[in-house]
Amino acid sequence: MRRHRLLDRTLVIYLAVNVFCWLVGTGLMFLLFNVFHCSYWVSSACNYLVGGTLGYLLNRKYTFRNHDSTWLVIGKYVLHMAICYFIAYSLAPPLVESVLDDAGFHLTGNLSLALGALLFAVINYFGQRYLVFRRLTGKHRQSQSS
Repeated sequence: MRRHRLLDRTLVIYLAVNVFCWLVGTGLMFLLFNVFHCSYWVSSACNYLVGGTLGYLLNRKYTFRNHDSTWLVIGKYVLHMAICYFIAYSLAPPLVESVLDDAGFHLTGNLSLALGALLFAVINYFGQRYLVFRRLTGKHRQSQSS
């Protein structure tokens, strides 16, 4: 059985890819929230529709070098992204509000979006690495293909 090290080549590539995806998605999210006055949920959802699609394409090819059935991986990725999104962005507002009681809508909203993005990134890495793009050993790959 092959053991995974937490700090390895995969983490370095994941970080580089996701900094790029983060810049694109988070930039869009804050633009929608602050300039176009879209809601917290619409702004954060657009971030993950755009950033998530870009992240899937880049991480599948470059970070995890996954060549499993595309539809199976897409299904796992979409489910994983939805779970991470709702966990991170549901936890962020109450956490921010518990620390900043009367900070105002924009400050609370912006800090909640930022905390949600951070929580999402952490949860997302582990889920992508160990669930979505997990490399199957030869024995497991044969049993799935039969």
